[in-house]
Amino acid sequence: MADMTHTKHLLRLLSIMLLAGVVGAAAVFFWPEPEPAEMVGTVFPEPRTLPDVSLTNHSGADWGVSDLRDGWSFVFFGFTHCPDVCPMTLATLAGTLSRIEQTETKALPEVVFVSVDPGRDSPAQLATYVRHFHDDFIGVTGEREAIDTFTRGLGIAYSLGEPDDNGDYAVDHSAAILLINPDGRLQALWQPPHGRDVLADEFLRIKNAYEGARI
Repeated sequence: MADMTHTKHLLRLLSIMLLAGVVGAAAVFFWPEPEPAEMVGTVFPEPRTLPDVSLTNHSGADWGVSDLRDGWSFVFFGFTHCPDVCPMTLATLAGTLSRIEQTETKALPEVVFVSVDPGRDSPAQLATYVRHFHDDFIGVTGEREAIDTFTRGLGIAYSLGEPDDNGDYAVDHSAAILLINPDGRLQALWQPPHGRDVLADEFLRIKNAYEGARI
């Protein structure tokens, strides 16, 4: 009797172990993969074409949409007399590059700061301003018509305030950070508030997806 009882216990244990193995295997095959974290930024399923404009960079050389091709670029619009949003955003973008630099990414994205205030922001003024944040940042400005064409084509709004007695005026402008892909097209954008970790991590996700689609 003792041997029979012992055998029954062994059979019951084996049945439990077998059932556990089946359940475990089912979990491996049927348990859903975790969904990727939702993006903070907006990624366009079909990247948008940029308007073809002729502007001037902070070195005084011609600059156009072709300068955005063959590499990734963050583009931000503002003005050098901006008291808060522009310096905060450019500092965030400098931190973003530092974060990306810590990864295995070989080529860092460019950062292009487009001034919508050409009346005060000469190329020399832009050079001094952007280099305060990062040696590789590029400042761009140009004629009002070209700036308006560029901003309208990218959905960027801005307006110049009335000058005061000293000739100073405020500039209201969109604070979105745009991401241009190596084809020179608008791939994504982030509305404020911006965070360097979010920008770096999501840039890498977008870049990897873009490159994976081309394999």
